[in-house]
Amino acid sequence: MGKSKIYFVSAGPGDPELLTVKAAKILKKSDVVFYAGSLINPAMLKVIKKGAALVDMKSLNFEQIKEKLKNFLEPECKEPNFCQHTISILHAGDSSIYSAINEQTAYLETMLIKYEIIPGVTAAFAAAAANGSILTLPNVSQTVIFCRGEGRTGKMPEGQDIKSLARHRATMAIYLSFGLIESVVSDLKEYYSENTPCLIAKDVSLKSQILINCELKDVVKNADDFSVKNMAVLIVGEALKGKYFKENRSKLYDKSFSHRFRNGRNTV
Repeated sequence: MGKSKIYFVSAGPGDPELLTVKAAKILKKSDVVFYAGSLINPAMLKVIKKGAALVDMKSLNFEQIKEKLKNFLEPECKEPNFCQHTISILHAGDSSIYSAINEQTAYLETMLIKYEIIPGVTAAFAAAAANGSILTLPNVSQTVIFCRGEGRTGKMPEGQDIKSLARHRATMAIYLSFGLIESVVSDLKEYYSENTPCLIAKDVSLKSQILINCELKDVVKNADDFSVKNMAVLIVGEALKGKYFKENRSKLYDKSFSHRFRNGRNTV
């Protein structure tokens, strides 16, 4: 297939300023950019250089995407002005979690086409940052579970359903699940107190951003009141109250804690 190379660029939560430097550089030099118009903030497209060919994937299935892609790849390239140029596939969020690149990279490998994945900021991290919160806290939660409820894409692998994961009482970042939020909350209540702090985050980093701090018992009502139905993340766990827990400080800057750069015993 010649010298073609595909870049999978992670768009992050939506704000172009939250693109990594590398992601922005690649988009600025891309001659062809595939993207899902239903998921990508239109402002993100302004980063792409003028004159680039844009292919919206929102209404395409995988077979159609492959055919479109072939139009820009050697030796079948049907777009002579774009052959042997930089091609990017722009994905929302981070390509490493709840993305659709697995079948795409597998296809490229069978076609002997080189590719590179550029990571991005995922929703849970952007939500915690926007909220001034943290996801881990000493003696409270040292584990973060990324998961989703059981929806249209099939049954969960054994032991990976919400109720099973809730047994750990760790911080949970629950994606793609507001369409079945009543069931999710019901499962969470099996192991979390109804007073457990939660964060509902939608459109993080965008002008339409919604951040709702509430307790588990109020998640369903808040989701209904604010019409949170999809493309939002629910974060659950006591670590969300971290800044109010004065006794749960990190050891890193504790004056009595020694490490190879500091002798805590000699600190005044």
